[in-house]
Amino acid sequence: MVDYNLWLVFLLAVTRITAFIAVAPLFSNRSVPAWSKIGIGLFLGAVVTPFAGNPQLLQVDALTFALLLVEEALVGLALGAVANIIFHGIMIGGQLMDVSMGFAMSNLFDPTSEVQSTLIGRFLNLVAMMMLLAMDGHHSMILALSSSFELVPAAGVNLNSLVTREVVSIFTGMFLLAFKLAAPILAVIFVSEISLGLVARTVPQLNVFILGFPLKIGLGVLVLALIFPIMAVVFGNILSQMERDLITVIGSFR
Repeated sequence: MVDYNLWLVFLLAVTRITAFIAVAPLFSNRSVPAWSKIGIGLFLGAVVTPFAGNPQLLQVDALTFALLLVEEALVGLALGAVANIIFHGIMIGGQLMDVSMGFAMSNLFDPTSEVQSTLIGRFLNLVAMMMLLAMDGHHSMILALSSSFELVPAAGVNLNSLVTREVVSIFTGMFLLAFKLAAPILAVIFVSEISLGLVARTVPQLNVFILGFPLKIGLGVLVLALIFPIMAVVFGNILSQMERDLITVIGSFR
């Protein structure tokens, strides 16, 4: 009976882990083969099973166990979404820059996500991904996922309103992050638009519409180059915040 219950704990652990891998940054990338994701999920599940939950307490029927699987999947999806939300915020910030500079019309097809992405948005997202690897962020995500079984063991998930509040708060921070990243370029482009408007009133013969395109692109690229060293430091702080957000969300499931 103990061995049978231990297998049930293993299935619950694998469900949480594979749900996390399905949406977490890096792991959910379409360039990663499906069999590799499954292998990682099974391996991590086997590693955490000894401390993932007490098999003696898992005396449930089939319907209750199915509900427990759903709860574990929700925990994994929530943790993966929280880890990935930072990269969505960076991508949105880059898209705001592209729209203000006039790059919004030049979308690129991203084969990794199979969606259209803008130039600067995709560039900043790739920079953030590389910094995540350089900072061993993938190790931090795995450690946070493993720690989740110590804080919230398998079959011990408590779905409550605190979970919703924490996740909504983090999602709200995504849009604030996007605006903060794009704010310097948005401010410069706004000033250039006002200047072009004054020039158009002063010199009506000048085609301000044609002049505005290269001017906004040039100013945007210049400002991006100037703030990029600062932006790299900001990215590092943001990625460090990701681990704290994961721990916060994990604690809300208790």
